[in-house]
Amino acid sequence: MNSISLSKEHTEAVNRRRRIVFQYDICQFYVEHMKPQLVEEVKAYFLSPFDETPNQIDSVWYEWGEGNTAPYPSRILPPQHPVFEEWREAGFDPILLFLNETRKRGKEVFLSYRINGSDNDMGPPKLTPLKEERPDLLIHAWYSYWNFAKEEVRDYKLRILEEAAEIYDFDGIQIDFARVPVLFPPGEQWKYRDLLTEFMRSVRMMLLEVERKRGRPFLLAARIPENIVGCHFDGIDVERWAREQLVDILVPGCRSTDVEVEAFTRIAADPGIKVFPSWDDHHSSDGYHDAPIEVVRGATANWRHKGADGIHTFNLCFAGPADKAAKLGVPAKERWDIQKRLYREIGSRETLKGLDKTFIVQRRGGGHHESVVPVAEAWSTPRNMYFNTNMLAPLPAPLANDGMSDTFLSLYVADDVSAAIDDVGEIALRVLLSDAGAADIPDSGRLESVLVEGFSHPAPYYNSPPAKGSEKLIEARLNNIPLGPATVEAGWLIFPVDPRQLAEGDNLVGVRVASRPPEARGEILIEKLELHLRYL
Repeated sequence: MNSISLSKEHTEAVNRRRRIVFQYDICQFYVEHMKPQLVEEVKAYFLSPFDETPNQIDSVWYEWGEGNTAPYPSRILPPQHPVFEEWREAGFDPILLFLNETRKRGKEVFLSYRINGSDNDMGPPKLTPLKEERPDLLIHAWYSYWNFAKEEVRDYKLRILEEAAEIYDFDGIQIDFARVPVLFPPGEQWKYRDLLTEFMRSVRMMLLEVERKRGRPFLLAARIPENIVGCHFDGIDVERWAREQLVDILVPGCRSTDVEVEAFTRIAADPGIKVFPSWDDHHSSDGYHDAPIEVVRGATANWRHKGADGIHTFNLCFAGPADKAAKLGVPAKERWDIQKRLYREIGSRETLKGLDKTFIVQRRGGGHHESVVPVAEAWSTPRNMYFNTNMLAPLPAPLANDGMSDTFLSLYVADDVSAAIDDVGEIALRVLLSDAGAADIPDSGRLESVLVEGFSHPAPYYNSPPAKGSEKLIEARLNNIPLGPATVEAGWLIFPVDPRQLAEGDNLVGVRVASRPPEARGEILIEKLELHLRYL
């Protein structure tokens, strides 16, 4: 099928400047604080990220809940939360209020719709009436989700989107496949890809008709897995979507730093589709929940270096000014100062230049409850979905006991540090190991234990520290250049790096056990590997 013809005005809207897209999960945790009698306080708190100056937020995508209930009077969906009825009785439509107030601040405004969300908008998950009535339309995973192999489901979702598009004057809609990417029965996702493509085509044509009626562009975005094979796993034929120009913006990723930016920009270039990799600050990469600012800078710098058109953020809304939070009864979050800095830094390569960064190698799993996404220390291959699992991530990675071969890891570094050598203060390769074979050694004879991740695991997960002196047995190479010797700092092995040893872009890290008895029990695991870059 030929690609869809788009107007000049539509193309110009696609090409608007979007340095940072701020996806706002506005309902999930704050709805009980949104009292209509506190309308000015509500605006001051929720719009505070856009009032900070300077900031690089150009587009705001509001996500009003899980998508199975509506915070507006709907002919299709049941009501979401009693507080929205209070707003209407007081003469306010909160969706329209936020749309207009955000636009006053010069920001583009999208609706972000969770295409297959859960049913927890009003507390503990409880099936909506239609799900109760029609279990034949559901997939039963850890929860019950809509089965998009069913035509009734696809038609139902199209009607929901059409209703919202006709009520509110958004600049666009994002279909959020991240929350939740259970679309088809496990093992059958790719078989049903054409049905999902046909659904996206229907959404596209519906929005273009709304665009024609109102006389201005209505854009379509989609949040999808972080790489092409992950899209295939989940039944998303993203190459065909691009060829037929079914979307304007692709948002790959959620909690992964390893976004396949080059592959997406390659398929998106000719149709003029924009690519915005996504950073989730809450359900983040395993081992990096509420990541240090240097980690976020490193990931986003890499994406910009690889050709991303901008940065999409999710769950960067879980913080706000303490004084404004207090007036609403919202607990103040310590990350507000960090997030304010990110809003003015990560939107361009220039503003990231010369800032301290940490570049990481990805860990599998985590980021959510272990019943949804397996954790690395108890890994099993997910079948319901690829999205959000990081299942192709290389860590944890074992080291061979024979001392013969390296464990190779690819580390991408956006900064050309060899060209800025006079500005570099310190570069260090940091390696965190686990050695189950050292478990019988008293603590006094082992390195310090390190918390790997305290979020989304059944219990806080610590490494199994190797024996003291292990740093003398571990060899690390960077682009085949030997590093070291290693020192130990708070349980980590630290290898100093000369700026001239780093390449701009891909770097090959090799780690091996240089000397270990063949009868040694078990394998030493690399739990985490980071490159810390600190400028003067």
